[in-house]
Amino acid sequence: ARHYGIPVIATYHTLFEEYLQHYARFLPASAVRALARSISRMQCNALTATIVPSNAMAERLRAYRVTTPMHVLPTGVSCERFVSPDRAASRARFRARHGIPDGVPLALFVGRVAHEKNIGFLIDALAHAHSREPGLILLIAGEGPAAASLRERAMASGCADRIRFLGYLDRGSELPDCYAAADIFVFSSRTETQGLVLIEAMASSLPVVALAEMGTRDLLETRRGAVVPPDDTAAFGAAMAQLATD
Repeated sequence: ARHYGIPVIATYHTLFEEYLQHYARFLPASAVRALARSISRMQCNALTATIVPSNAMAERLRAYRVTTPMHVLPTGVSCERFVSPDRAASRARFRARHGIPDGVPLALFVGRVAHEKNIGFLIDALAHAHSREPGLILLIAGEGPAAASLRERAMASGCADRIRFLGYLDRGSELPDCYAAADIFVFSSRTETQGLVLIEAMASSLPVVALAEMGTRDLLETRRGAVVPPDDTAAFGAAMAQLATD
């Protein structure tokens, strides 16, 4: 591209400095962050322009001293894929498949089951939620490297019987039914560059309880389809219980 004078544009969708520390544990976290910032700055400054999915991502790259023009272009979601023509039937089908009675309140997380998703926070918050709504079940849909440690954390929490790990769900059939079956969507990642599953949940008519951090700040605002509690497991759990039974 340089040889022929062709403009080069790339998208920057991953907050590497926050992710790499979970997978390069043999290196000091500060060194991993510095390396990620340096490589990102070098790569982005070699471009004609950079596309980012949220304002928070643009702010972060400017803090890295990226000087090329940046354009905020959120990734789109095909909302019609998540709008069930018969929500009641989808809800009943999924709950029957997993042996969950219709009256049991369900909180749902969808995403990669990875350390940076902060899913352990949701498990801890569920314990607080149970003081107000002991019947609440947390569904965790997805696969990833943190699954084993999260299962252990669920056992230690005393709520293992109210937490279900669903594994990977087919996006064309199972996942829309799963969204339809839930009562609330929960999300506690602090490192999202956008948070597409939040849009999918809202498209599925699910109210959201989530932390507004990084890219999710562009999506989340209290009383606009979401409840945004403080970054505290007790407050988050109370919000889960209140909304799940509203």
